[in-house]
Amino acid sequence: MKKERVQKLISQAGIASRRKAEELIKEKKVTVNGKIVQLGELASFEDEILVDGIPLYKQEKVYYLINKPEKVICSLNDPQKRTIITDLIDDTRFIFPVGRLDYNTTGTMIITNDGELTQRLLHPKYEIKRVYRARLNEPLTKKQLDFLNSDKVMLEGKQSLQEVKQVDNKSYIITLSVGTYHHIKKLFELFDLKVQSLNRIEFAGLSHIGLKKGEYRKMNIKEIRWLKKLVNLI
Repeated sequence: MKKERVQKLISQAGIASRRKAEELIKEKKVTVNGKIVQLGELASFEDEILVDGIPLYKQEKVYYLINKPEKVICSLNDPQKRTIITDLIDDTRFIFPVGRLDYNTTGTMIITNDGELTQRLLHPKYEIKRVYRARLNEPLTKKQLDFLNSDKVMLEGKQSLQEVKQVDNKSYIITLSVGTYHHIKKLFELFDLKVQSLNRIEFAGLSHIGLKKGEYRKMNIKEIRWLKKLVNLI
């Protein structure tokens, strides 16, 4: 069996995030075949790996699609004790969101424990499509709309390419292939316009349509294979 960094195996087993796994190793709470492991050492699930004395086992991969509601954060913990996205899913394994949506942004999110797939879906190299519906406080002018659909848009010194379509007086569909923090809001802030509501209606070709806010479902085999194919995992 292929050997990998111990912190990665801990993450795959659903014990903790990779960052937390590194902390456990530094605190000398992880052993491999009876020896305290050092950060960066390699092992496999064929080895006897103990974390705080608890045996490590390979965890089955799980994949959920959820319609994120408002007032939920996409983090693994929150000092303010607000609801986090994984609180909504009835699964005791260590799972995490693929990327983030803002506190009051709603819509399509993938929740999984597949770290490699997550990293690839978020990497700019793969240009994973994200589609949003935004409602503004005021409509764009034709000149502003044309500008957003040009190759001249710059955000924080970097080119931003997107497709923006008007769907009613103050609502727009925005398609991005690379998403950054507050990306949609910053686009409209170029014209001193505010996003009053934001809903992600599609991520990587998948949509929450059919799910009420806060509802989720397990992804089917076809959807999982589709995601892996997008990022060259199959």
